[in-house]
Amino acid sequence: MMLPNSLPHAVVASRAMSAETPRDDRCPGCLLVEDRRTFLAHAALVAAAALASLGAPPRAFAATARIVAPLGAAGAERSYAIPSEDGVSIDADNEVILARWQGRVYAFSLRCPHRGARLQWRASEGRVVCPRHKARFRPDGAHDSGRSSRDLDRFDLRRQGSSVVVNLAALRRADRDAAAWQAAVIRVA
Repeated sequence: MMLPNSLPHAVVASRAMSAETPRDDRCPGCLLVEDRRTFLAHAALVAAAALASLGAPPRAFAATARIVAPLGAAGAERSYAIPSEDGVSIDADNEVILARWQGRVYAFSLRCPHRGARLQWRASEGRVVCPRHKARFRPDGAHDSGRSSRDLDRFDLRRQGSSVVVNLAALRRADRDAAAWQAAVIRVA
């Protein structure tokens, strides 16, 4: 059994930290891992950095997932900077995956449409993956391979200047409203 004292102390936050951010007294400069969600998010960043340092072969759209926070919030809407290049950004607190791919930006629920498991970005595959049933999804949210599942649920979004505004109250399913699901995208240069 792994005791809390044996957690790796190399986990560091990628978000902006304040003076109130809990620290681990046993390791100066280390954060106190308060919950599983925070630990897993940080562990994923550490793993991605380790793979990048090994010189993993480049692939189309094999960017490392970035952890982001919204620039602003109003009701059920969250605004994010439009990604400058193809890649995936994850807002774990609001359970949003923001993907830029082939000149388009999409916003997905971080939950698998099959059973609600938390999705993961697999940089080595350039795919979003459900760790529970091994379904894989392209960066546009379409089911690609693995156990049969519907496409990822997309949030409605709109462009506002250099930001994308995601409406968390408007989640679109491809199997229920294909037109609304197809429209839940913005084009970027």
